[in-house]
Amino acid sequence: MGIKAKVGFYPSWWFRNYGISFGRDFFWDPEYRVDAQLKMQRILHERFGDIGMGSADPQPEGYVDYGMVLLPEIFGCEVVFEDEAQPWAIPINLSEDQVMELEVPDLLSSPVMRRMVDQMSYLEEKYGRVTGSLNPTGVQNLALKLRGEELYIDYYTNPEVAEKVLEVSTEAILELGRYLRDRLGILAPAVTPMAPEDMFIEPNCTLAQVSNDTFERFLLRHESRLAEELHPFGIHHCGNGDELVPGYAKIPHLDFLEVGPKTDLRRLREFMPRVHINARVDPVRMLNEGEEVIRADVREIVDTGGPLELLSVDAVGCDFGTPDANVRAMLQEAKAYSEQVAKEGVR
Repeated sequence: MGIKAKVGFYPSWWFRNYGISFGRDFFWDPEYRVDAQLKMQRILHERFGDIGMGSADPQPEGYVDYGMVLLPEIFGCEVVFEDEAQPWAIPINLSEDQVMELEVPDLLSSPVMRRMVDQMSYLEEKYGRVTGSLNPTGVQNLALKLRGEELYIDYYTNPEVAEKVLEVSTEAILELGRYLRDRLGILAPAVTPMAPEDMFIEPNCTLAQVSNDTFERFLLRHESRLAEELHPFGIHHCGNGDELVPGYAKIPHLDFLEVGPKTDLRRLREFMPRVHINARVDPVRMLNEGEEVIRADVREIVDTGGPLELLSVDAVGCDFGTPDANVRAMLQEAKAYSEQVAKEGVR
């Protein structure tokens, strides 16, 4: 049996190919979202059913989603919706004084959270359960939405300001995580489909922009607190993960680490021999390269990321124009090559 492998498409792929919008209605109207999910499953089956994608007869599920903007909106960020992109939150750029007075809002009394809770109740009543979840944003990601890019300067010139905004961000994420764990028992799908549903996944989409020293000084204790309170715990790291591998290895209860393309998986294994690695194939290469390049990328992951029982691979964010041949090559190679390696027993 081959390793787990998936391909995911960015909203632009869905909108430009099939007119499926990821605008406001997708996130605010649960029936629109359920219907869109059914259409997407049928489309995937029609286009890629030969490699196991999609479903010919999908059943409606109570899928809840709000991108990465729930906590930023609760704190007061304006959210922008577009047909062919995920929603994004505009930073509010708090001053130093505003940061030092910042407190965690009452999540359940905020209008946007009440709207999401109402959606969950509606979906549970109609479909029996909720199958999606709500993205917790991530500690530094949320802090950047509150403080803006000044946070990067704060690390060097105003460490007390950085500590304050990170602390408040962590408290808000913990409150949301506890609620989702108790209400749904489902945490991972809002961030990655590659982790167990009940695992809390910290989305670290901006941590490639800091050094490991900065991570260990400012962020490690917050990540460790999330791991202690919300384990099983995993991390989604956008971009190459090489810089932060030593810091990530110090997080207790780290069971899963998703890293971006061309991360040195052999070195990662030296630091974390028993963590499940989900390695990602570069969506830019999926768009621009030929299928033999994609097959080679997959083989490199299998060769360097084992043991196979602790390895998976995906290509997410595939944009409009990604060749179907590359999608097939990625999934076929992951299955065939990992099966070959397992049979040979050499890795």
